[in-house]
Amino acid sequence: MSIVSSELDTPILSVDPKRLATIQTPYQDFNRLSRASGALEALPLRAKRQFRSYYFFNPPKWRVRARALSGGERMEPSFASIGAVRSGTSFLSSYIFQHPHVVLPLSKEIAFTETMRELMAHFPTRAAQRAAERQNGGAITGYCTPVMPNPLWIFLAKSMFPNMRIICVLRDPVERTFSHWRWDQKRFVSRKSQDPHWKGFPDFETLIEAEKATIRGGGMEPHAFSGARAGYLRHSIYAPFLRLLFEKFGRDRVFIVDAAAFFRDPRATAKQIYEFLGLPKVEPLVIEERNTGPDGALDDRLRADLAEFFRPYNDELYALLDKDFGWGAR
Repeated sequence: MSIVSSELDTPILSVDPKRLATIQTPYQDFNRLSRASGALEALPLRAKRQFRSYYFFNPPKWRVRARALSGGERMEPSFASIGAVRSGTSFLSSYIFQHPHVVLPLSKEIAFTETMRELMAHFPTRAAQRAAERQNGGAITGYCTPVMPNPLWIFLAKSMFPNMRIICVLRDPVERTFSHWRWDQKRFVSRKSQDPHWKGFPDFETLIEAEKATIRGGGMEPHAFSGARAGYLRHSIYAPFLRLLFEKFGRDRVFIVDAAAFFRDPRATAKQIYEFLGLPKVEPLVIEERNTGPDGALDDRLRADLAEFFRPYNDELYALLDKDFGWGAR
């Protein structure tokens, strides 16, 4: 969508509100399904979901397979927006995907462990690219997924799309860790709480103490239900992942997003990302609906204890990025 400036008589891109509705619908689907009281209530929601043009994550398998069989050349992703679970990756994707030059993939999140044919089926066809170029003057595509801290993604992404640009969002480790645990409690653990097999599932403090001990001792920590196959604390230790990311893609191809700054002024961050991706200037629309997690307050003592645990890891990150995020300073 574009308008014409009366002063310069040149086209100026603007966000199509219909696109924003397309981006936000999968979140509404997800929330409705999460609140459904049973299979009968969920059935019509799942049926409607089969035919969306864009998904939050896990599109119907038959859609992916049908696209894989349809043939035709597809666009390669120009960018990937990544981070750890509960860092703001979903909210950030809604701003990135607003830009008229970004042709939407089938799904925001793409499982990089799929076959190349299945993975490419998520991306738009070259015909869709040409149509977008005619309409808006340019077209790129990409995807947004919480892959940190899994280093395997870096190796596979580099081998598949070596020229891709990476946007990486980093959130205060203490806030992210607790938010991740609350999210898993709501989505997974609470559903199992009445089963006797799960009666011994530890509370947050017990689980975190066990993970700290295994990290310090070089053992395998208890992993989170969502995200990478790693623990809640491990998801918040960023420097090792970023060091490898810089080695493989180059520091100049990685844009670091401070989640706190993004949450304060998402449109300003979005415009910086548009510039990083080489996209023309656009004023993004404000998004009210976020992929928020369940409510909960972290005990001050536990907060201080976690801040102390993360301190050396944060210092390592600050040195790597030459930037102090001020995490733990309260």
